[in-house]
Amino acid sequence: MKKTLFLIAALFISATLFAQHDTIRVNGLILGGSYTEAQIIDSLGIPSTIIENDPVFEGWRTYRYTDSFTGLFNDFLFIDGSLQRFAIRGKDFKLNNFLEVGMDVSAVSQMGGVIYEVHPHRFFWAPSEEYKRIGYVTIFIDTATQKIKLISATTTSDFM
Repeated sequence: MKKTLFLIAALFISATLFAQHDTIRVNGLILGGSYTEAQIIDSLGIPSTIIENDPVFEGWRTYRYTDSFTGLFNDFLFIDGSLQRFAIRGKDFKLNNFLEVGMDVSAVSQMGGVIYEVHPHRFFWAPSEEYKRIGYVTIFIDTATQKIKLISATTTSDFM
């Protein structure tokens, strides 16, 4: 009986801790955080392509990674080294070390946080009501299967 009670308590505590995400992260990089090129490559790997944006937008650089599972592009936009936006279209990257493309849409509720502006094909998620001022995630859904088909995150900084 003690073992069962201990197991239930351990599962409850770990689930509670796991569900409390206070930032938006991908491979250790925090949305809105500033990084050097070496830190970006160390966290995300060597990109398939680096896209230097139009000269009008100096300092804008997109790191593009071809997903090993889907063959689609995963894009990470940095402005002067600050992670401003990313789009995950495959399984090589995970949101907050948990959520990935192809998972059932119900998995988002396991992350806690706030789900809002729900539509049949997409909805928004943020770690908290207050965090919506900093950034948010858009989850796009395959309506036929109810599986996640795209995870996009955007910061609400002055850059964007």
